[in-house]
Amino acid sequence: MIKWISKIALLPLFIVSLTADDWQFQSVFKDYQLDRSDGFGIHGTVVTPDGNVWVAMHGPIAGDTLFVGGDTVHVRPIHVFTPSGAHASFSPIRFPGGVGVDTLTYSGKGMCLDPNGNIIYATNKLYRFNYQTGELMNSFDVTYDADGGMSSLSAPSVDQNGNVFVSWVGGASRPVVKVSADFSSQTTVAAAGINYNRATLVTPDANRIFLGSTWNGVGVTVLESNALGTAYDSVDTYGNVMVSDTTATGADTTVQANLWVEALAWNLGVLWAGETDPAWSSHPLAGRWVGLNPNTGAIIDTFGIGQTVTADDDASALAATGVTCNPRGLGSSPDGMTLYVGDFSTNVIQVWTNSNPTVSIIDEKGKSPIIAEGYALMQAYPNPFNPSTTIEYEVGRTGNATLKIFNLKGEHVRTLVQGWHFNGAHKVVWNGRDDSGMKVPSGTYIYQLSSSDVTFSKRVTLLK
Repeated sequence: MIKWISKIALLPLFIVSLTADDWQFQSVFKDYQLDRSDGFGIHGTVVTPDGNVWVAMHGPIAGDTLFVGGDTVHVRPIHVFTPSGAHASFSPIRFPGGVGVDTLTYSGKGMCLDPNGNIIYATNKLYRFNYQTGELMNSFDVTYDADGGMSSLSAPSVDQNGNVFVSWVGGASRPVVKVSADFSSQTTVAAAGINYNRATLVTPDANRIFLGSTWNGVGVTVLESNALGTAYDSVDTYGNVMVSDTTATGADTTVQANLWVEALAWNLGVLWAGETDPAWSSHPLAGRWVGLNPNTGAIIDTFGIGQTVTADDDASALAATGVTCNPRGLGSSPDGMTLYVGDFSTNVIQVWTNSNPTVSIIDEKGKSPIIAEGYALMQAYPNPFNPSTTIEYEVGRTGNATLKIFNLKGEHVRTLVQGWHFNGAHKVVWNGRDDSGMKVPSGTYIYQLSSSDVTFSKRVTLLK
């Protein structure tokens, strides 16, 4: 018998923490000292290999205004801060192509790092900046139709080969595209995205794309690629939960609360989603950062003090206590233990730390073993297989561990191992049958090792 992996948890409304929450608020890294306004706001934060913090701004602020020939030019430059909080020598970046050339006047929509640590920055077009010098390396006009239409992009994301994946804020009728690593061409990978899409996030192997919808959010939309990686279809949504409705009567008093996603980012394999303002969303984690298992959609971590911040509030004082309202950017240190998070409403970059953060290993198609913290999951052999395949794995410390099989729809097929393990090497044979002893259909399956806070997944194919 096949059972569903539940992507929707049943939660009382008063619960504010779904998992162990070990992230600690440390300090304010940068306070722009701005009241809440839709006219400006932090709209992207990343940390480069040299420890500098890059910040994208949605709107112009007074210190960035230029006066040219008697005219006021509202510029939206990129700000780059050293670890001490001072502007880098090349910050702010106002003219990507040199003084007076291609002035950054369009609102910043987000940024990410390429495999070399350089900055991919989105407005209504894409830019690449050298993270060490701030110099422009590439730019590309991303268009959504044959007429060359351009508008606000989502925050971008890069796969392990340097290809950039991006879509549009107004993306319901516009495609999701891949821009080549050399910024020479774009390819449509999905005919349509979603509306009010703030972020596009791709897995390193480009097998899956995650989209985040803010207004009337539907959760994190999951797109999965075909075998060639040339087209993607929507297969799931993550982050939505069932909550108690105190106004409801009858046998069923639960309703679904959807995640309204402001931002998406990776840290140690965890898919982090910034959930929107509690004034707008009924999700129990509104205003906070929500950590998701990228393979199952389970909520596995969270941090922030979700609270509405109005224009009349002292945003600086609230942010200094750990308040988060509209998360719009997350940058991490190389070890993943320090996060620099930007908030659109408080206009503050906070520092959060965790000496033992949650780790989640993204399901990969490759043959190489997945290894972390003394744990390992090897590629099943033979692969493809018929009638059976052997799965070898290692457990880093003595304790409970499980090894389960799922199909590509996320349905639970078989529990191969569940129980106490001594640390060290183990192996198990899967005979291609489900928990009831029935033979499963031909196809590709995910096998997943879970122990403590670590989850690994790989794939194996059954042929008949």
